[in-house]
Amino acid sequence: MFVGVGILILSPFFLLPHLSSQSKDKTKLGPHMQVKESRQLKTAKKQTRLQTENPNTLPKASEVLDEDLLPEDFFPPQVSRYEICANIRETEKLQFHELQEGSVVYSAFLDYRFREQSFIRMISILPSYDESTQMYCHFVDSRTHEFFTSVVEIEEFGTNEGYSFQGFLSSCDIPEEIESYTLCSVNISTEPESYRQTDRNTKEIPIHVTDHTVNMETYGLCVPPITGEISVTQMVEFIELSQILGVSHVTFYDSRVSDKTREVLGYYRERGLLSVYPWNLPHYISSNIQDRGQSAALNDCLYRNMGRFTYIAFNHLDEFIVPLTEKSTFKILESVKDEDVAGYCFQGFSFDTSKDVVKNLKTQLSTQRFTSRTKAPIEELSRCVASPKEVISLDLNTISNMAKDYYTTRQVEAGLGNVFYYGKCNNREWDCGDPHEDHTMEKYRKELEIKFNATMSYLRHQGPA
Repeated sequence: MFVGVGILILSPFFLLPHLSSQSKDKTKLGPHMQVKESRQLKTAKKQTRLQTENPNTLPKASEVLDEDLLPEDFFPPQVSRYEICANIRETEKLQFHELQEGSVVYSAFLDYRFREQSFIRMISILPSYDESTQMYCHFVDSRTHEFFTSVVEIEEFGTNEGYSFQGFLSSCDIPEEIESYTLCSVNISTEPESYRQTDRNTKEIPIHVTDHTVNMETYGLCVPPITGEISVTQMVEFIELSQILGVSHVTFYDSRVSDKTREVLGYYRERGLLSVYPWNLPHYISSNIQDRGQSAALNDCLYRNMGRFTYIAFNHLDEFIVPLTEKSTFKILESVKDEDVAGYCFQGFSFDTSKDVVKNLKTQLSTQRFTSRTKAPIEELSRCVASPKEVISLDLNTISNMAKDYYTTRQVEAGLGNVFYYGKCNNREWDCGDPHEDHTMEKYRKELEIKFNATMSYLRHQGPA
Protein backbone atom coordinates (compact mmCIF):
# COMPACT_ATOMS: atom_id res chain seq x y z
CA MET A 1 0.00 0.00 0.00
CA PHE A 2 1.26 3.49 -0.80
CA VAL A 3 2.17 5.91 1.96
CA GLY A 4 0.91 9.43 1.23
CA VAL A 5 0.06 12.71 2.80
CA GLY A 6 -2.97 14.82 2.16
CA ILE A 7 -3.53 12.61 -0.82
CA LEU A 8 -6.03 13.17 -3.59
CA ILE A 9 -7.31 10.34 -5.63
CA LEU A 10 -8.22 11.02 -9.19
CA SER A 11 -9.51 8.73 -11.80
CA PRO A 12 -9.00 8.48 -15.51
CA PHE A 13 -10.94 10.79 -17.65
CA PHE A 14 -14.41 10.25 -19.04
CA LEU A 15 -15.62 12.87 -21.46
CA LEU A 16 -19.31 13.44 -21.93
CA PRO A 17 -20.39 13.23 -25.59
CA HIS A 18 -20.36 17.00 -26.08
CA LEU A 19 -16.88 17.19 -24.53
CA SER A 20 -15.24 14.36 -26.44
CA SER A 21 -11.88 14.98 -28.03
CA GLN A 22 -13.51 14.54 -31.40
CA SER A 23 -14.88 18.02 -30.88
CA LYS A 24 -12.68 21.08 -30.95
CA ASP A 25 -14.92 22.69 -28.31
CA LYS A 26 -13.37 20.79 -25.42
CA THR A 27 -13.91 22.15 -21.93
CA LYS A 28 -11.59 25.11 -21.39
CA LEU A 29 -10.72 25.81 -17.79
CA GLY A 30 -11.05 29.32 -16.50
CA PRO A 31 -9.69 30.61 -13.20
CA HIS A 32 -12.85 29.60 -11.38
CA MET A 33 -13.60 26.18 -12.81
CA GLN A 34 -17.32 25.49 -13.06
CA VAL A 35 -18.02 21.75 -12.85
CA LYS A 36 -21.23 20.74 -14.61
CA GLU A 37 -23.84 19.21 -12.32
CA SER A 38 -23.89 15.98 -14.30
CA ARG A 39 -20.16 15.53 -13.71
CA GLN A 40 -19.89 17.01 -10.24
CA LEU A 41 -19.52 15.35 -6.88
CA LYS A 42 -19.86 18.22 -4.44
CA THR A 43 -18.52 18.18 -0.93
CA ALA A 44 -19.76 18.92 2.61
CA LYS A 45 -23.00 20.93 2.70
CA LYS A 46 -23.38 20.85 -1.10
CA GLN A 47 -23.18 17.09 -1.31
CA THR A 48 -24.65 15.23 -4.25
CA ARG A 49 -24.42 11.61 -5.30
CA LEU A 50 -22.64 10.27 -8.36
CA GLN A 51 -24.94 9.54 -11.26
CA THR A 52 -24.77 5.78 -11.54
CA GLU A 53 -27.23 3.02 -12.19
CA ASN A 54 -27.98 2.83 -8.49
CA PRO A 55 -26.93 6.10 -6.85
CA ASN A 56 -28.63 5.23 -3.56
CA THR A 57 -25.95 2.66 -2.84
CA LEU A 58 -23.11 5.19 -2.84
CA PRO A 59 -21.77 6.83 0.32
CA LYS A 60 -22.07 10.56 0.69
CA ALA A 61 -19.10 12.59 -0.45
CA SER A 62 -18.14 13.59 3.08
CA GLU A 63 -19.08 10.56 5.12
CA VAL A 64 -16.71 8.34 7.07
CA LEU A 65 -16.45 5.07 5.22
CA ASP A 66 -17.90 1.86 6.57
CA GLU A 67 -15.05 -0.58 7.15
CA ASP A 68 -17.27 -3.46 6.05
CA LEU A 69 -17.34 -2.02 2.54
CA LEU A 70 -13.58 -1.74 2.18
CA PRO A 71 -11.51 -4.17 0.07
CA GLU A 72 -8.50 -5.81 1.72
CA ASP A 73 -6.09 -3.69 -0.32
CA PHE A 74 -7.95 -0.41 0.32
CA PHE A 75 -5.75 2.59 -0.45
CA PRO A 76 -7.21 5.67 1.29
CA PRO A 77 -6.02 9.29 1.18
CA GLN A 78 -3.59 9.82 4.04
CA VAL A 79 -3.48 12.60 6.63
CA SER A 80 -0.64 15.05 5.94
CA ARG A 81 2.44 15.13 8.10
CA TYR A 82 5.46 17.31 7.41
CA GLU A 83 8.02 14.51 7.65
CA ILE A 84 6.10 12.33 5.20
CA CYS A 85 5.76 15.22 2.74
CA ALA A 86 9.48 15.91 2.89
CA ASN A 87 10.26 12.24 2.27
CA ILE A 88 7.91 12.02 -0.71
CA ARG A 89 9.42 15.05 -2.43
CA GLU A 90 13.02 14.14 -1.69
CA THR A 91 12.66 10.64 -3.11
CA GLU A 92 10.52 11.60 -6.11
CA LYS A 93 11.58 10.08 -9.40
CA LEU A 94 9.86 11.90 -12.23
CA GLN A 95 8.16 9.51 -14.60
CA PHE A 96 4.96 8.95 -16.50
CA HIS A 97 2.41 7.20 -14.28
CA GLU A 98 0.17 4.96 -16.35
CA LEU A 99 -3.34 4.71 -14.96
CA GLN A 100 -4.40 2.47 -17.79
CA GLU A 101 -3.12 2.03 -21.31
CA GLY A 102 -3.21 5.38 -23.08
CA SER A 103 -3.79 7.51 -19.96
CA VAL A 104 -0.66 8.78 -18.20
CA VAL A 105 0.07 11.56 -15.71
CA TYR A 106 3.49 13.16 -15.39
CA SER A 107 3.25 15.72 -12.58
CA ALA A 108 0.89 17.54 -10.21
CA PHE A 109 0.97 21.10 -8.88
CA LEU A 110 -0.88 22.95 -6.13
CA ASP A 111 -2.34 26.14 -7.57
CA TYR A 112 -3.88 28.62 -5.14
CA ARG A 113 -3.57 31.83 -7.14
CA PHE A 114 -7.33 32.40 -6.89
CA ARG A 115 -9.04 33.50 -3.69
CA GLU A 116 -12.28 31.70 -4.47
CA GLN A 117 -10.82 28.27 -5.23
CA SER A 118 -7.59 26.28 -5.04
CA PHE A 119 -6.77 23.61 -7.61
CA ILE A 120 -4.60 20.61 -8.29
CA ARG A 121 -3.16 20.97 -11.81
CA MET A 122 -1.85 17.83 -13.47
CA ILE A 123 0.16 17.44 -16.66
CA SER A 124 -1.26 14.42 -18.47
CA ILE A 125 -1.31 12.68 -21.84
CA LEU A 126 -4.53 11.06 -23.01
CA PRO A 127 -6.12 9.67 -26.18
CA SER A 128 -6.95 12.43 -28.67
CA TYR A 129 -10.09 10.95 -30.13
CA ASP A 130 -11.20 7.99 -28.04
CA GLU A 131 -13.35 8.45 -24.97
CA SER A 132 -11.13 8.87 -21.93
CA THR A 133 -11.93 7.52 -18.49
CA GLN A 134 -12.99 10.00 -15.81
CA MET A 135 -10.56 10.93 -13.05
CA TYR A 136 -11.42 11.92 -9.49
CA CYS A 137 -9.66 13.60 -6.58
CA HIS A 138 -10.26 12.07 -3.17
CA PHE A 139 -9.30 14.04 -0.06
CA VAL A 140 -9.28 13.36 3.66
CA ASP A 141 -9.92 16.02 6.29
CA SER A 142 -6.98 15.88 8.72
CA ARG A 143 -9.22 16.81 11.65
CA THR A 144 -12.38 14.77 11.11
CA HIS A 145 -10.96 12.04 8.84
CA GLU A 146 -13.91 12.51 6.50
CA PHE A 147 -13.39 11.86 2.80
CA PHE A 148 -14.20 14.35 0.03
CA THR A 149 -14.30 13.86 -3.71
CA SER A 150 -13.85 16.23 -6.67
CA VAL A 151 -14.22 15.55 -10.37
CA VAL A 152 -11.35 16.30 -12.75
CA GLU A 153 -11.85 18.62 -15.72
CA ILE A 154 -9.48 18.52 -18.70
CA GLU A 155 -8.22 21.06 -21.23
CA GLU A 156 -6.23 20.08 -24.29
CA PHE A 157 -2.88 21.68 -25.02
CA GLY A 158 -2.40 23.24 -28.44
CA THR A 159 -3.51 21.62 -31.66
CA ASN A 160 -3.36 18.01 -32.77
CA GLU A 161 -2.61 17.11 -36.38
CA GLY A 162 -4.12 13.64 -36.46
CA TYR A 163 -2.04 11.97 -33.73
CA SER A 164 -3.58 9.40 -31.40
CA PHE A 165 -2.42 11.09 -28.19
CA GLN A 166 -1.96 14.64 -26.96
CA GLY A 167 -1.25 16.61 -23.80
CA PHE A 168 -3.92 17.85 -21.41
CA LEU A 169 -4.09 20.04 -18.33
CA SER A 170 -6.16 18.08 -15.81
CA SER A 171 -7.55 20.07 -12.90
CA CYS A 172 -9.65 19.37 -9.84
CA ASP A 173 -10.82 21.84 -7.24
CA ILE A 174 -9.84 21.36 -3.60
CA PRO A 175 -12.81 21.30 -1.18
CA GLU A 176 -12.92 24.18 1.27
CA GLU A 177 -12.71 21.73 4.17
CA ILE A 178 -9.24 20.64 3.06
CA GLU A 179 -6.24 22.71 4.10
CA SER A 180 -4.50 22.89 0.74
CA TYR A 181 -1.11 23.92 2.13
CA THR A 182 -0.88 20.57 3.94
CA LEU A 183 -1.20 18.50 0.75
CA CYS A 184 2.01 16.91 -0.46
CA SER A 185 0.89 14.18 -2.84
CA VAL A 186 -2.04 13.18 -4.99
CA ASN A 187 -3.44 9.70 -5.54
CA ILE A 188 -4.80 9.22 -9.02
CA SER A 189 -7.30 6.50 -9.70
CA THR A 190 -10.05 5.35 -12.01
CA GLU A 191 -12.46 4.79 -9.14
CA PRO A 192 -15.02 7.47 -8.18
CA GLU A 193 -15.74 5.89 -4.80
CA SER A 194 -13.22 6.35 -2.03
CA TYR A 195 -13.74 2.91 -0.54
CA ARG A 196 -12.78 1.24 -3.83
CA GLN A 197 -9.31 2.77 -4.07
CA THR A 198 -6.64 0.07 -4.28
CA ASP A 199 -2.98 -0.30 -5.18
CA ARG A 200 -4.07 -1.68 -8.54
CA ASN A 201 -5.99 1.38 -9.67
CA THR A 202 -4.18 4.17 -7.83
CA LYS A 203 -1.00 6.14 -8.51
CA GLU A 204 0.62 8.50 -6.02
CA ILE A 205 2.25 11.64 -7.42
CA PRO A 206 4.00 14.32 -5.32
CA ILE A 207 2.39 17.74 -5.42
CA HIS A 208 4.61 20.73 -6.12
CA VAL A 209 3.72 24.19 -4.85
CA THR A 210 3.70 26.89 -7.52
CA ASP A 211 4.25 29.96 -5.33
CA HIS A 212 7.78 29.38 -4.01
CA THR A 213 10.06 32.33 -4.78
CA VAL A 214 13.79 32.03 -5.42
CA ASN A 215 14.60 35.26 -7.23
CA MET A 216 11.81 37.05 -8.99
CA GLU A 217 14.14 39.42 -10.86
CA THR A 218 14.95 36.68 -13.34
CA TYR A 219 14.13 35.29 -16.75
CA GLY A 220 13.79 31.54 -17.27
CA LEU A 221 13.80 29.50 -20.47
CA CYS A 222 11.98 26.23 -21.21
CA VAL A 223 13.18 24.02 -24.07
CA PRO A 224 10.88 21.38 -25.66
CA PRO A 225 11.97 17.73 -25.22
CA ILE A 226 15.28 16.90 -26.90
CA THR A 227 16.34 13.49 -28.16
CA GLY A 228 19.32 11.67 -29.68
CA GLU A 229 22.75 13.24 -30.03
CA ILE A 230 22.98 17.01 -30.32
CA SER A 231 26.30 18.46 -31.43
CA VAL A 232 28.40 19.78 -28.58
CA THR A 233 29.05 23.03 -30.43
CA GLN A 234 25.32 23.69 -30.89
CA MET A 235 24.50 22.90 -27.27
CA VAL A 236 27.31 25.05 -25.87
CA GLU A 237 26.53 27.97 -28.19
CA PHE A 238 22.85 27.80 -27.27
CA ILE A 239 23.41 27.80 -23.50
CA GLU A 240 26.20 30.40 -23.47
CA LEU A 241 24.40 32.81 -25.82
CA SER A 242 21.10 32.40 -23.99
CA GLN A 243 22.85 33.48 -20.79
CA ILE A 244 24.38 36.49 -22.53
CA LEU A 245 20.91 37.48 -23.77
CA GLY A 246 19.64 37.49 -20.18
CA VAL A 247 18.42 33.97 -19.45
CA SER A 248 19.20 33.03 -15.84
CA HIS A 249 18.20 29.36 -15.95
CA VAL A 250 17.30 26.83 -18.66
CA THR A 251 15.00 23.82 -18.21
CA PHE A 252 15.47 20.79 -20.47
CA TYR A 253 13.43 17.61 -20.93
CA ASP A 254 15.54 14.56 -21.74
CA SER A 255 13.72 12.30 -24.20
CA ARG A 256 16.46 9.68 -24.40
CA VAL A 257 19.39 11.87 -25.46
CA SER A 258 22.81 10.36 -26.10
CA ASP A 259 25.35 9.90 -23.32
CA LYS A 260 27.55 12.58 -24.88
CA THR A 261 24.73 15.11 -24.88
CA ARG A 262 23.85 14.17 -21.32
CA GLU A 263 27.46 14.86 -20.27
CA VAL A 264 27.28 18.39 -21.68
CA LEU A 265 23.99 19.01 -19.86
CA GLY A 266 25.54 17.60 -16.70
CA TYR A 267 28.41 20.09 -16.89
CA TYR A 268 25.99 23.04 -16.86
CA ARG A 269 23.68 21.45 -14.32
CA GLU A 270 26.53 21.09 -11.84
CA ARG A 271 27.09 24.82 -12.21
CA GLY A 272 23.43 25.49 -11.38
CA LEU A 273 22.67 26.97 -14.79
CA LEU A 274 20.08 24.46 -15.92
CA SER A 275 17.73 21.69 -14.85
CA VAL A 276 17.10 18.43 -16.70
CA TYR A 277 13.99 16.31 -16.25
CA PRO A 278 13.38 12.86 -17.76
CA TRP A 279 10.76 12.70 -20.50
CA ASN A 280 10.49 9.00 -21.27
CA LEU A 281 7.11 8.54 -22.85
CA PRO A 282 5.80 4.98 -23.18
CA HIS A 283 6.87 3.74 -26.63
CA TYR A 284 3.32 3.27 -27.88
CA ILE A 285 2.66 6.96 -27.08
CA SER A 286 5.97 8.45 -28.24
CA SER A 287 5.38 7.25 -31.80
CA ASN A 288 1.81 8.59 -31.85
CA ILE A 289 2.07 12.08 -30.37
CA GLN A 290 3.01 15.37 -31.99
CA ASP A 291 6.53 16.72 -31.34
CA ARG A 292 7.26 14.24 -28.53
CA GLY A 293 4.48 15.78 -26.45
CA GLN A 294 6.20 19.16 -26.32
CA SER A 295 3.08 21.07 -25.25
CA ALA A 296 2.74 18.91 -22.14
CA ALA A 297 6.44 19.37 -21.32
CA LEU A 298 6.26 23.15 -21.76
CA ASN A 299 3.26 23.40 -19.44
CA ASP A 300 5.05 21.25 -16.87
CA CYS A 301 7.92 23.73 -17.15
CA LEU A 302 5.51 26.64 -16.72
CA TYR A 303 4.07 25.30 -13.46
CA ARG A 304 7.38 23.96 -12.17
CA ASN A 305 8.93 27.44 -12.49
CA MET A 306 5.86 29.61 -11.90
CA GLY A 307 7.07 31.17 -8.66
CA ARG A 308 10.72 31.15 -9.61
CA PHE A 309 10.93 33.65 -12.45
CA THR A 310 9.35 36.95 -13.42
CA TYR A 311 9.23 35.82 -17.05
CA ILE A 312 9.51 32.45 -18.76
CA ALA A 313 10.38 32.02 -22.45
CA PHE A 314 9.78 28.93 -24.59
CA ASN A 315 11.91 28.10 -27.62
CA HIS A 316 13.95 25.42 -29.41
CA LEU A 317 17.72 24.92 -29.39
CA ASP A 318 18.09 26.72 -32.71
CA GLU A 319 16.12 29.80 -31.65
CA PHE A 320 17.01 32.93 -29.67
CA ILE A 321 14.88 35.84 -28.46
CA VAL A 322 17.22 38.72 -29.28
CA PRO A 323 16.88 42.24 -27.81
CA LEU A 324 17.66 45.09 -30.20
CA THR A 325 17.71 48.17 -27.97
CA GLU A 326 19.06 46.57 -24.77
CA LYS A 327 21.65 43.90 -24.08
CA SER A 328 19.22 41.60 -22.28
CA THR A 329 15.69 40.48 -23.14
CA PHE A 330 14.73 40.93 -19.50
CA LYS A 331 15.19 44.71 -19.80
CA ILE A 332 13.06 44.78 -22.94
CA LEU A 333 10.29 42.94 -21.12
CA GLU A 334 10.49 45.29 -18.15
CA SER A 335 10.21 48.30 -20.47
CA VAL A 336 6.88 47.08 -21.90
CA LYS A 337 5.52 45.47 -18.73
CA ASP A 338 1.79 45.80 -18.10
CA GLU A 339 -0.12 44.22 -15.20
CA ASP A 340 -2.94 43.16 -17.53
CA VAL A 341 -0.63 41.39 -20.00
CA ALA A 342 -0.01 37.65 -19.57
CA GLY A 343 2.45 37.22 -22.43
CA TYR A 344 4.76 39.20 -24.69
CA CYS A 345 5.12 37.85 -28.22
CA PHE A 346 8.06 38.40 -30.58
CA GLN A 347 8.12 38.12 -34.37
CA GLY A 348 10.34 35.39 -35.82
CA PHE A 349 12.84 35.45 -38.70
CA SER A 350 14.77 32.60 -40.32
CA PHE A 351 18.53 32.56 -40.93
CA ASP A 352 18.79 29.76 -43.49
CA THR A 353 21.79 27.60 -42.51
CA SER A 354 21.29 25.34 -45.54
CA LYS A 355 22.56 28.03 -47.91
CA ASP A 356 26.07 27.63 -49.31
CA VAL A 357 26.95 31.30 -48.84
CA VAL A 358 28.43 31.86 -45.38
CA LYS A 359 29.96 35.19 -44.43
CA ASN A 360 32.20 34.10 -41.55
CA LEU A 361 33.89 30.76 -42.18
CA LYS A 362 36.47 31.16 -39.39
CA THR A 363 34.04 30.59 -36.53
CA GLN A 364 32.06 27.53 -35.42
CA LEU A 365 29.24 29.69 -34.12
CA SER A 366 26.11 29.52 -36.26
CA THR A 367 24.86 32.85 -34.97
CA GLN A 368 28.06 34.47 -36.25
CA ARG A 369 28.44 32.57 -39.53
CA PHE A 370 25.01 33.31 -40.97
CA THR A 371 23.90 36.90 -41.44
CA SER A 372 21.21 36.59 -44.12
CA ARG A 373 17.63 36.22 -42.91
CA THR A 374 14.12 36.38 -44.27
CA LYS A 375 12.93 39.92 -44.76
CA ALA A 376 9.35 39.25 -43.71
CA PRO A 377 8.48 37.73 -40.31
CA ILE A 378 7.34 34.10 -40.24
CA GLU A 379 4.23 33.45 -38.15
CA GLU A 380 5.27 29.90 -37.17
CA LEU A 381 8.48 31.27 -35.62
CA SER A 382 6.81 33.77 -33.29
CA ARG A 383 7.45 33.02 -29.62
CA CYS A 384 5.74 34.33 -26.49
CA VAL A 385 7.35 35.06 -23.13
CA ALA A 386 4.91 34.43 -20.29
CA SER A 387 4.28 36.29 -17.08
CA PRO A 388 3.81 32.87 -15.46
CA LYS A 389 1.40 33.72 -12.65
CA GLU A 390 -1.04 35.16 -15.17
CA VAL A 391 -1.14 32.00 -17.31
CA ILE A 392 -3.19 28.80 -17.00
CA SER A 393 -1.83 27.01 -20.09
CA LEU A 394 0.15 27.74 -23.25
CA ASP A 395 1.70 26.35 -26.40
CA LEU A 396 5.07 27.06 -28.02
CA ASN A 397 3.92 30.26 -29.70
CA THR A 398 0.58 30.97 -28.01
CA ILE A 399 -0.72 31.84 -24.56
CA SER A 400 -3.90 29.80 -24.85
CA ASN A 401 -5.56 30.27 -21.45
CA MET A 402 -5.02 33.19 -19.11
CA ALA A 403 -5.78 33.46 -15.41
CA LYS A 404 -8.28 36.31 -15.83
CA ASP A 405 -10.71 37.05 -18.63
CA TYR A 406 -9.37 40.57 -19.17
CA TYR A 407 -5.73 39.51 -19.48
CA THR A 408 -4.26 39.71 -22.94
CA THR A 409 -1.04 39.18 -24.87
CA ARG A 410 1.05 41.96 -26.40
CA GLN A 411 3.02 41.96 -29.64
CA VAL A 412 6.48 43.37 -28.94
CA GLU A 413 7.50 45.96 -31.51
CA ALA A 414 9.97 44.60 -34.08
CA GLY A 415 12.34 47.44 -33.23
CA LEU A 416 12.68 46.20 -29.63
CA GLY A 417 13.39 42.51 -30.15
CA ASN A 418 12.89 39.51 -32.43
CA VAL A 419 13.20 35.73 -32.55
CA PHE A 420 16.11 34.52 -34.68
CA TYR A 421 15.92 30.96 -35.95
CA TYR A 422 19.06 29.24 -37.32
CA GLY A 423 18.08 26.26 -39.48
CA LYS A 424 16.70 25.29 -42.84
CA CYS A 425 14.08 27.70 -44.13
CA ASN A 426 10.85 25.86 -44.93
CA ASN A 427 10.31 26.96 -48.52
CA ARG A 428 7.00 25.12 -48.83
CA GLU A 429 5.29 27.09 -46.07
CA TRP A 430 7.44 30.15 -45.41
CA ASP A 431 8.44 33.14 -47.49
CA CYS A 432 12.15 32.39 -47.76
CA GLY A 433 12.86 34.65 -50.73
CA ASP A 434 14.14 38.23 -50.75
CA PRO A 435 16.89 37.76 -48.11
CA HIS A 436 17.91 40.59 -45.81
CA GLU A 437 21.36 41.15 -44.28
CA ASP A 438 21.23 41.39 -40.48
CA HIS A 439 24.37 41.83 -38.39
CA THR A 440 22.64 42.18 -35.02
CA MET A 441 24.41 39.16 -33.51
CA GLU A 442 27.89 40.51 -34.21
CA LYS A 443 27.74 42.67 -31.08
CA TYR A 444 27.76 39.46 -29.00
CA ARG A 445 30.60 37.80 -30.88
CA LYS A 446 33.56 38.65 -28.65
CA GLU A 447 31.86 37.71 -25.36
CA LEU A 448 30.29 34.61 -26.87
CA GLU A 449 33.57 33.33 -28.34
CA ILE A 450 35.37 33.74 -25.01
CA LYS A 451 32.70 31.78 -23.13
CA PHE A 452 32.28 29.21 -25.91
CA ASN A 453 36.01 28.51 -26.24
CA ALA A 454 36.49 28.22 -22.47
CA THR A 455 33.69 25.68 -22.15
CA MET A 456 34.79 23.68 -25.18
CA SER A 457 38.32 23.53 -23.81
CA TYR A 458 37.07 22.24 -20.46
CA LEU A 459 34.87 19.61 -22.08
CA ARG A 460 37.75 18.39 -24.25
CA HIS A 461 40.49 18.24 -21.64
CA GLN A 462 38.91 18.09 -18.18
CA GLY A 463 35.42 16.81 -18.76
CA PRO A 464 34.31 13.18 -18.99
CA ALA A 465 36.05 11.09 -21.61
